[in-house]
Amino acid sequence: MFIGIRDIKYAKGRFALIVSVIAMMTFMVVALSALTNGLQSQSISAITRLPGQTLVLQSGIDGQAPTLSESTLGDAEVAALRQQHPGDVAELGVTTTRLMHDGKATAAAVFGADPRLMPGAADGSRPNSGGLMLDSTTADDLGVSIGDTVTAGGVTLRVDGIGDTGSYAHTPVVYAPVDTWNDISHTQGLNAVVLMSGSSTVSGTTALPMDKATTAVPGYGSEHGSLLAMQGLLLAISALVVGAFFAVWTIQRLRDLAVVRAMGADRWYLLRDGLGQALLVLVLGEAIGAALGIGLALAAAGVVPIALTAGGIVVPIAAMTVLGALGALLAVRKVTVVDPLVAMSA
Repeated sequence: MFIGIRDIKYAKGRFALIVSVIAMMTFMVVALSALTNGLQSQSISAITRLPGQTLVLQSGIDGQAPTLSESTLGDAEVAALRQQHPGDVAELGVTTTRLMHDGKATAAAVFGADPRLMPGAADGSRPNSGGLMLDSTTADDLGVSIGDTVTAGGVTLRVDGIGDTGSYAHTPVVYAPVDTWNDISHTQGLNAVVLMSGSSTVSGTTALPMDKATTAVPGYGSEHGSLLAMQGLLLAISALVVGAFFAVWTIQRLRDLAVVRAMGADRWYLLRDGLGQALLVLVLGEAIGAALGIGLALAAAGVVPIALTAGGIVVPIAAMTVLGALGALLAVRKVTVVDPLVAMSA
């Protein structure tokens, strides 16, 4: 990469500019990836942690996909499921309400759940009838601890446990026994059941494998799809920017490369040199951008929902590298077909 290094030293300003642009795009991709993961966790973490094999909901109306909030399973459907899967039916009810304690209030999604669906408590125990299990953030917001009481849906309830309950549709989840959930929601039905094994063939129900259960979270699909589309657009723009830069740069130095070709340099040597130069610029810009993106994510983690993961950093950067290299390849391939005599006389 002798020629490529000399070019970078000769045109420091131009290469500093493209490195800065790549760093800025990498920064945005990493920050957006961390935000996507954080919003995803806030939206579906309580659902992804549910054990079992199948989530059974009421069939959607007019072919629409069912959601947990809109689904209602009647006694007949639940009884049929129990007959089909004796001992494997775990009840699940979902409602959103406000928890209040000593003048403080916060929103929460109350999951009325079979004990098999509840996570373990870090402090206290799983809730008994008339009790709740809160997440630590909700407990801190209300200023409550084990044994205190809160009001939900006009019902006074006891705090039996505090644990990592997850989130549902960007709302902290609170667990309660099904009978307590019925009191809070003022309903007697269920939103869904989880089959610990098997699937449902009961009429009027829709069975979702647990790895597809996130589609039942209201708004999750459109929100997540929009963020992924933004990431894809940034990756496509990065490929275009890198390709355009090296296309212009290659045209500007085409005569110099033609002289090198006329002196006997192999065309594949020039191609390797050009690609090596592009990869060096890409990696340098991506390293700077990734460091800035990670720094911002760590600094903003307490303010906005951000989740840094190795995959969320490595995958988009690898995609940027591949797409950028392809863009550069299309630009510098001209050096393999140029006629030295024609280029020098241009």
